[in-house]
Order: sequence, then structure tokens, then C-alpha cells
Amino acid sequence: MKRLKVIMAMGKKGLIELVRYRDWIIGLIIWPAVFPLVYILNARVLSGKDGSLAGNFVKITGYSDFKGYILIGSLVYMWVNMTLWSFGSFLRSEQKKGTLESLWICPINKFDIMIGGSVVTVIRSFIYVFISILEYKVLYGLQLKGNLLQWIVIFVVILIGVIGIGSILASLVLWVKEANVAVHIVRGIVMVFAGISFPIIVMPNFMQIISKSLSFTFGIEAARAVMLNGSSLIETIEPLMVCLVLGVIYFIIGRLIFVILERKVREEGSLSRF
Repeated sequence: MKRLKVIMAMGKKGLIELVRYRDWIIGLIIWPAVFPLVYILNARVLSGKDGSLAGNFVKITGYSDFKGYILIGSLVYMWVNMTLWSFGSFLRSEQKKGTLESLWICPINKFDIMIGGSVVTVIRSFIYVFISILEYKVLYGLQLKGNLLQWIVIFVVILIGVIGIGSILASLVLWVKEANVAVHIVRGIVMVFAGISFPIIVMPNFMQIISKSLSFTFGIEAARAVMLNGSSLIETIEPLMVCLVLGVIYFIIGRLIFVILERKVREEGSLSRF
């Protein structure tokens, strides 16, 4: 119960800041509309204006709607990217505001501070998903299948892996005092290897190995099956379970790295170093 109170208190603090400083809303509206456009235009060029040259794409992916294929991939990627960025930079943000040391001397579980900080990130990320779906429907004519509960289940499964990797990135702040480079590397890896705008089967074998080590690859696969083909969760159980297992592994690794680096920082007395 004490740990839950800590998480709720950190979440409440983050919500107050979220409501007070609302500039993030601008990006939340613009990015969903702009980001997938370059992929869609490239696909239009390759498939022909009337889509008559898209036969190979249909044969490889099993999807006739290349636009929807790209939009769902972009939706999941941007959601993962935004969540990783917010989660990974949380401790650095607290450090810049001068509140990290005050939080750290409290007699509480330090990992709960990060989990509490992720509450706002999760809320904002789901707002992003909602806005993205609306914009995709209006601007791109995206027709979605499945129901809201199925969509939520998929994103919750993906979220476990996001929190795991986010924990690793946030832990780096304790040690190297900056996580921007690591976040950029991870988001680049996800962009290239997770199959956002193309099926991973077209990549060389060694790249496919990397792709299949990412939980997001399977999360995107499940999201497309449900949201575009109308598949049930039972029919997508294989990619969902792989996504879940990899996500849990990421979470455990993130937890261990946090414990190790937190102990290292405490022994060195380097928490206050900038």
C-alpha cells in the first residue's frame, strides 16, 4: 500500500505539471498527421497512382491496403517513441528541476519514483493514440476494425516492453547524467527494424534476427492483424505472447540495471553531479 501511495503521489505531481504546461498539445496534433506522410507518398510512387503495381506488396504482407499498413505501423512507432522519450528523460528532468535529490533521500523504493513518473507518460501516450486514430480517419480515410477493448489489450502488452527499455534509459541518467543519445539510438533501431512501413521479411537474415528480438515488431504485427484485418485476440495470440514475453524480459533487465546503477551512484555519492 505504501508503494502504491508513492506511485500515485508521483503520478499526481506529473498530472499537475501536464495540465499546467500545455505546449505538448501542439506536437500531439501535428506529428500524427505529418509523420506517416513521407512513407505513404513513397508507397504511392512505388505502387502506381491507382495502386495497380502493389501486387508484390499484397503477396508479401497479406494486406491490400498499404496506406493502412503504414498508418498502423506509424501509430505504434510514434506512441513507443513518445513514451520512451518521456520515460527515459524523466529522472534527468527531475535533476534539472533540482528535485531529484529531495526525492532520493525519501525512505521509499526508488524504482517506484520512476513508475509513478510513467503514469503521466502513459496517459499522454493514450491521448496521442486517440488523436492519431481520429486524424487518420479524417485525413487518410483509414478504416479500422476490431473493438476498443482489443486495441487497449494490444497497447498494454506493448507497454510492458516500453517501460522495460524506458527503465534502462532512465537508469543511465543516474550514471552518465544524460539519456538523449541512448534514446535516439533506441528510437532509430525501432524505426529501422520493427517493420513500421515494410514487412521485416524483405530485410537480410541478420537484420531479421534483430527485428525478432524487439517486442515492438510483434506488437505492430498484432495491431495490424486486429485493426486492419479484424482478427480476434485469439487469432493473434502468437505475436501477442512473444511481445509479452520479450516485454517482461526487458522489464526485468531494466529493473536489475536500475538497482545496480542506483547502488553504484549511492556508493560514489555522485547523484548531485551534473
